[in-house]
Amino acid sequence: MLAGLRDSVVDYETDVPAASEDWSPDVAAAADTLRKVAATTGRIERGGYAQTGRIRADSDVIWSAFVVFAPWAYDATVWDEVGNPLLSFADEAGSITATLDQTQYKSVLPVLGPARLVPEKEWSQLAKARRSH
Repeated sequence: MLAGLRDSVVDYETDVPAASEDWSPDVAAAADTLRKVAATTGRIERGGYAQTGRIRADSDVIWSAFVVFAPWAYDATVWDEVGNPLLSFADEAGSITATLDQTQYKSVLPVLGPARLVPEKEWSQLAKARRSH
């Protein structure tokens, strides 16, 4: 989904948890790249946990690492040119919030495949119905 929004993203950030045994080599390499960024734009804690801080979307190498790693992060967000969040990932992509205009939505459709995004109004109605049962 992130790859489909590349042209709309101006800034992004993520955290990088300490390395995990279930990370594939490409995820581990992406984490290393983002940790190096965090050393200059964010912070790294003693246990290895890092936060990149906001990164300008002007490096294809760092963006590629972010795209690979974001689903493994506890928190990752991308912003547009006005500073509006477009996508936010939480808890290893257990929760994804998207705030997209029609053009951006159309650009991520090919990546979504059979999955679908649920509009906030519909999601609120579903959540309300679940709570009432």
